[in-house]
Amino acid sequence: INYCVRWDSGASVTAAQRDQIHTALARSFKKWMDGLVEGGQGWNNWPYTSVPVNVVGWAVRDRAQLQWTDSSVDITVGNIRENAPQCDPRCARFFHQDGNYSTCPGGEARHYDMSLWLTAGFGGGAGGDWGQRVGSEYLMRNLNTDNIHILLHEMGHSFGLDDFYDWTPTGVCCFIMKAGSAAQITEFDKWMFRDWWRHLKSRYGR
Repeated sequence: INYCVRWDSGASVTAAQRDQIHTALARSFKKWMDGLVEGGQGWNNWPYTSVPVNVVGWAVRDRAQLQWTDSSVDITVGNIRENAPQCDPRCARFFHQDGNYSTCPGGEARHYDMSLWLTAGFGGGAGGDWGQRVGSEYLMRNLNTDNIHILLHEMGHSFGLDDFYDWTPTGVCCFIMKAGSAAQITEFDKWMFRDWWRHLKSRYGR
C-alpha cells in the first residue's frame, strides 16, 4: 500500500520525523492487517501474510518546510485542494480507480493508494477510501505510541467499517470503531473486518 502525506501545517518536518511518521503509519496499518492473518496464513483465503506500507510522496505549501534534500519521496508543492496541500492527483488511486497511472510522472511504482492528511489544530479525525485525516500535533506527539487510536479508528473507515455512535451490538461494550470506548483494535473489530472480506472475496476469485 502506497501513501502520500498531506502536510497541512505551517510547522517544519525533519528527515527523522518523516521516517518516524512512516514507521508509525506502517505499524498502525499492520495492526489491521494482522486481523486477516491467522497462524501465519490468510484468514478465509485472504491472499497475503503481510502488506508493506510505503510512503511515496509528501504534499506541502512551502518546500522549505521539509528539511531534507534526498529524493526518497516525491514532493508536491502548492497544489491546494480542500484548502490543503495535495500530492499529484495524476498518481492517486482515488482519481484513477481503473489502475491506469500512465500520466503519473513516476509511473505505477510512485502512485499512492491513500493519503495521510495531517492538519494543524484538527480535533478528532476522518477516514474514507481516500485515506485518513488526523491532527498533525496529535500524530507528532504520539509517533512512538503503540496504539495511535484515532488513526486506527480512521483506518477502520478506510476499510469500510462504520461508526457506532448511537447503537452498540448486544454483549459488546468497547471496540475501536465505537469512538472513545477502546484505545486499540479489539477482537470484535477484527471480526467486523473479516466479515467485509467474507462478503467481498468472491470478487477476487477467492
